Amino acid sequence: MKKVNQKIIFAAVAILLSACSKTEFADVSPSIQTKTEIPQDPTPISIPTPVTPVVPPSTAFKLSNGVCNQDSSTNVLSCLKCQVPQILQPPQLSVKAQALADSMFLACQIPNKSDLTQFRPTKEMIINKINRGSVALYPETPRTAQMALVIAGLTNVNDSSLRQKMFGGLWYQPPYSDAFETYFGLTVQEAKSTFCWDGNVQTPQITGVSGLYSKQYIECQYGIDPFNCKEIPSYVAAIAYRNQFQNVLSVSISQPYLAPIPDPQKKCSWDKFEGDNLIEAKKILKKWKSEGRKLAMEFKNASGAGQCGLADEANLNAPTTVSIAGYVCH
Repeated sequence: MKKVNQKIIFAAVAILLSACSKTEFADVSPSIQTKTEIPQDPTPISIPTPVTPVVPPSTAFKLSNGVCNQDSSTNVLSCLKCQVPQILQPPQLSVKAQALADSMFLACQIPNKSDLTQFRPTKEMIINKINRGSVALYPETPRTAQMALVIAGLTNVNDSSLRQKMFGGLWYQPPYSDAFETYFGLTVQEAKSTFCWDGNVQTPQITGVSGLYSKQYIECQYGIDPFNCKEIPSYVAAIAYRNQFQNVLSVSISQPYLAPIPDPQKKCSWDKFEGDNLIEAKKILKKWKSEGRKLAMEFKNASGAGQCGLADEANLNAPTTVSIAGYVCH
């Protein structure tokens, strides 16, 4: 019995001793370490209300320019073509000088029994005699109805009846000769001598001078008071025209006419605005108007069809695509 009790005591001591040995720790599963969280509903996503974007005004436009063709063929817009004007040179002869040259070329073809020569001058010879008969030296003067009829008759290539009457017989044929004298400043006989008989040479003065007087003045010279005769106004004016004509004959020899260097056309240039920036369109339109340009504007829709007409700022209000063009000549 005693041995049994010792074994029991020995076993108990062994158990106590093992309980006092070093304690070992084992790793704990992570799932055990992590704190369990209660799941939450996801935060709802806020969807913004669609907003219509604000489109700023267009700033798109294009400027172009160029030189107009000298033949006026440049179409800047469908309703605007560059019209290049001609530079008109002053005529060599005045209206009166040209009428005299035209009349005498035909009148010199009319024979007269008193002809000093059968020579018939060319038109160039006649013009050469009065090549300085310009607007300044031999200007046009008012024509009476009778003067106009005489000039029309003398220059009519299809009817020589008046030329026959005035240059084929007696030199004095009133009222026709009176109208001739008071318009040109020389008598019919003097014109025949200066332009026909002496048509092939330049003379510094009228040839075959007969004197320029009215019938009334001549009759007064043979009247009872010849020292108080006064010339009528139309012949007083004709004396002034005669002096002009004498000067033309002289200057045509000493200072002959020289044709100016040809410069028949002006130079023109065009500018064009294209776009839908109406603010800039109005600015450019105002600027071009101030420069004296000839302007037009054209509107076009999406299909390409449009209208073209005069440039007017009042039409630049509604959104649109516009072309404005203008040209100027110098």
